[in-house]
Amino acid sequence: MSHDERVTHVDQHDAAGPADSTGLDRPLPSQSDQPVRSEEPDIELPDQGRRRRRLRRVLAAGTFILVVAVAIAAFTVPINVVIEAPGPTWNVLDNGSSSDQDVLKVKGTETYPTEGALRMTTVSVSGCPGYPVTTADLIAAWFSSDRRIVDRNEVCPQDQTAEQVEETGKAQMTASQDSAVIAALIETGMATAMRLTVTEVTEQQDSTEVQVDDVLETIAPEGGETTTITSFSQLRELMSTIAEGTRVTLGVRRGEQQVSAALTTIAPQEGTSGSLLGLSLKISVDSPVEASFGLSDVGGPSAGMMFALGLVDKITPGALTGSKDIAGTGTINMDGQVGPIGGIQQKIAGAHGAGSKFFLAPASNCDEVKGHEPEGMQVFAVSTLHEAVTATEAIASGNTSGLTTCSAR
Repeated sequence: MSHDERVTHVDQHDAAGPADSTGLDRPLPSQSDQPVRSEEPDIELPDQGRRRRRLRRVLAAGTFILVVAVAIAAFTVPINVVIEAPGPTWNVLDNGSSSDQDVLKVKGTETYPTEGALRMTTVSVSGCPGYPVTTADLIAAWFSSDRRIVDRNEVCPQDQTAEQVEETGKAQMTASQDSAVIAALIETGMATAMRLTVTEVTEQQDSTEVQVDDVLETIAPEGGETTTITSFSQLRELMSTIAEGTRVTLGVRRGEQQVSAALTTIAPQEGTSGSLLGLSLKISVDSPVEASFGLSDVGGPSAGMMFALGLVDKITPGALTGSKDIAGTGTINMDGQVGPIGGIQQKIAGAHGAGSKFFLAPASNCDEVKGHEPEGMQVFAVSTLHEAVTATEAIASGNTSGLTTCSAR
């Protein structure tokens, strides 16, 4: 009896042992004829796990593909903006010693040795035809203090092809060089005579007496004195004293004849006084001096002032810069007026990167300059070629106290 009880107890212990060891309550088969669902993991779980793992792999692959597609789009899909960045500079006094081209060549007069640098500055533009801007470029520009994001139509209208944009830039560069030469010759007194030739009668001027190719020689406002026209600046100053709607008589040379042509002056440009003739004029001068420029891959009109300064330096005795490295920018017209340009902050940054410590900026750009002067660089305001020459001479002498900085305007 006791032996049987021990056996029974041993059997019960053996049956319970595995259940205790696994933590699962497993009924004995003898207790029921009905199928009993085990509490262990269902035999389908391995398939479900595989499906879940497969789903995770699919989701991971889809996410990766999406990320790659977004990244590719960020670096390849163009957007409709222009990014302006500091561009290269050129020393217009360079005679080929530090580059593969002579920037400025002069013939017809004696030239003099130059020193230092007169740097024309440029802006590197992305976003025009042939140079697309992507989202990645835009993000980089947002975080750069030297880059500026502008609407594309301000720089290169969408209806222009890459070839048209390039041709426009080249035409502007050629015109700026022509104006620079005449302005420099007038500044140095090497222009023996100036001619103002009519190239167009504007739509605002209804006179039929003035003709294209007429050369202006005299002007007489109704009831006033007759004045001989000697220069464009003289004519402009005179027109600032003549009221809009005044009847004037022009003495012109037409071919071999001298004739009179009458017209009524029109309204001046906004912010100016006097009146205008309503004529487009070409300025030409008599001079033995010929100048040419060797830059072929740069477009736009903003290097005009620096071209003129370089020519003044080459055809006058003494080194204008005093060995200083001076950069600058600004359009110029034939009578030496310096005009505003785009991308002034980028040009100053480019000049600073090239080593210039002095910068000549159009006075009309000074509001954009304030607060953006690089450390160690002085930016001086100029309105005419004569002021630019004076500023360069002051920088060369080491005494700039008489000059006006953009920050002081």
